[in-house]
Amino acid sequence: MKKTLLCLVMALCMLLSCAALAEGETVTVEVRDSDGVTVLNEIEIAKGEKITDLGVTKEGYVLQGVYVTPALLRPFDFETAINEDTVLFVAWQSAVVDERPWMLAGSFKDYPENAWGKIWPQDEWLLKPVEDQFNTYEITLNLHEGDEFKIAVIGEGYAWSATDSLDSRNVVKSEYITGGEDAFDTGANIKVLQDGYYRLVLTTDAETISLCKITVERISDPIEVEVAYTFDLQVHASFLGWDAAQNVKLQQNGTDYIWYGEFDVAEAGEFGVKNYGSEAWFSGEDGRNIPVDAGHYMIFVKLTTDNKLAAPIVVGEPAYYVVGTCGNGGWAADATQTNEAYKMVAGEDGTYSLKVTFTDKETADWADGKVAFKVAYGVGGMVANEFWWGDNGNNVVVEPGEYTITFDPATGIVAVK
Repeated sequence: MKKTLLCLVMALCMLLSCAALAEGETVTVEVRDSDGVTVLNEIEIAKGEKITDLGVTKEGYVLQGVYVTPALLRPFDFETAINEDTVLFVAWQSAVVDERPWMLAGSFKDYPENAWGKIWPQDEWLLKPVEDQFNTYEITLNLHEGDEFKIAVIGEGYAWSATDSLDSRNVVKSEYITGGEDAFDTGANIKVLQDGYYRLVLTTDAETISLCKITVERISDPIEVEVAYTFDLQVHASFLGWDAAQNVKLQQNGTDYIWYGEFDVAEAGEFGVKNYGSEAWFSGEDGRNIPVDAGHYMIFVKLTTDNKLAAPIVVGEPAYYVVGTCGNGGWAADATQTNEAYKMVAGEDGTYSLKVTFTDKETADWADGKVAFKVAYGVGGMVANEFWWGDNGNNVVVEPGEYTITFDPATGIVAVK
């Protein structure tokens, strides 16, 4: 009897001890709204237990997810044992239909015309609704390693929404995507890691931008597309205040892939050339901007058909030259600062002149044994089509001898005495 009583006493003590222990070994789970501040519920559970029900609802919404950070980027794992006081953040999926025109905008190898959303109208780059899926949109396209982009609401006139812009933070983790540069100060670009033909799926929330999610699916290797480049070359410079409104727009030399123009530099600075049709940037050696002192300059930019520099940018002080079978016989190639003997001199009346002696060595058989020449305006061996003057568009042809050649830029008349 005594032994039985002793066992009962001991069992009771153990129960009381366990109850006391259990009472002291609890943790609190605080549930906050998506604003990161408002407390919706506090739940007390035994230390080391898992939580299964947060006990929160919101009229007009469904629970989209539970997160461990107020940015709603790191989901909470309900299989996690909770050993300390914890704050969880809930996100709600709005029932409001998202009617924003989400557009893909970036720098794409196969789609240079996109040019970070400058194309307009933009239908080709708008994400299309996915049938029978709420607030879900998609687009399929080639993506190449190094391509960078965002998905944003962009209006006419290249007007990016200050708030409706999705970046790498909105991408569901993927082996094909990483974070790139922070263009437009709207978050890191979405950067592609592997060539392929992709489907981008956007699930949006009409009220909370951080709940918009982008999933990336690689369907296959890239498909063949015809690349169409748009060319809009402009000098973008420190001496223009790096202000796009002050850029010097370059002209194309006929149908050649050569662009040219002139500009003045009041104070020494640096510049590059930007193709606003594709966002490509052209500059000097190793990608560095080209330095210039104060003065007047002419520039020539020669590109390949696929929007790359075909030769170093030519820039320098332009001048009028007499070129043709005379001198080196190089025509445009003789429009260079080292050709002082055939460089024309400016007069006070706005005309240019040159005293020259043509020799028998400067004649040509195709010119009936005479000297053939024109006046050209250029720099660095480059002359645009519009900067040639002669005899009503033809060469001026003369016998060897001493001459004074005069050119009037106002009339385009070349006179020979």
